[in-house]
Amino acid sequence: MTLITTSKGPAPIIELPSTPALTALMKDLCAPSATPKSMQDTVHALTHQILTAAHTHDPTLAHTPTTLIPILRGALPMLVAAQPALPLSSSILTRCSKTKGTADVAVEWLGRRPFPAAQDDGRLVVLDTVVATGDTIVQLCAELWALSGGTASIVVFCCYAAPAALERVAACPGVEYVVVGRRAERCDERGYLVPYTHGDIGDKIYGEKLTVERPVVAAGEDVSRVMKGIADLLAENGGAWRLDSEGSAIQRDFHFTGFNQAWAFMNKVAQAAKEHRHHPEWTNIYNNVSVRWTTHDPKGLTNLDVDMARLCDSYV
Repeated sequence: MTLITTSKGPAPIIELPSTPALTALMKDLCAPSATPKSMQDTVHALTHQILTAAHTHDPTLAHTPTTLIPILRGALPMLVAAQPALPLSSSILTRCSKTKGTADVAVEWLGRRPFPAAQDDGRLVVLDTVVATGDTIVQLCAELWALSGGTASIVVFCCYAAPAALERVAACPGVEYVVVGRRAERCDERGYLVPYTHGDIGDKIYGEKLTVERPVVAAGEDVSRVMKGIADLLAENGGAWRLDSEGSAIQRDFHFTGFNQAWAFMNKVAQAAKEHRHHPEWTNIYNNVSVRWTTHDPKGLTNLDVDMARLCDSYV
């Protein structure tokens, strides 16, 4: 394998050569429609190529103790791929969080810290999938350097990174070399790599976190009664409805065999809405009807919303 090596800092930056295989992997990494399984496979494959490049640059890597430090949560697939190729490796987990709009990064060790080191820890290998501004890895490397008393030996592996961020990482004390799958064109003013990854890498790898909002009950309502009624309707409790992102509405998508059936359902709901003087927010596309119940004054969910949702259920 022919490697592209540059020295734009104290440590060399090793970039994988552009090949059709690498181009295909990067296309998969940035694909907006990637599934969690395909993303994990892509990161595994990129990590194997990065390790091959690292072994070529540093033949001692596979034969000396190493401690793998994946930055959670996106780098966990890199850890899974790297451990079999580094038989003398162990791992330590860390989570880094950055205050939005700043360069302030907090490093949290989920277990022991790498220093004081255990007898068989060896060289530190930091793993990260995407490096945009570089703030996270720079802070992590600074902490490793400080914890070690200025003796840390650090290698950094990343799949996709901005050129300026790579130079920042390579200039960190203790960093021996950096291996990157591919450089991005740049990091935009919002902190996203260009070409874009079309979503948070962690979300693309594992799926977005399921959030269950707490219902917002309108003022003057019997809170316990409304809460129980909403709970019975929700999908996680065996119903078919879901809360909106604010918790102030319940919504459901109804699917019918054809337009006539959908229209008949809407006519029934419209008649009930007229009788109860409470109307839904809804849309209809051919045989699909989306219904949303909420109360605007006072704002929130009421027992009438619960009753109307139950009526909708009774019409199908």
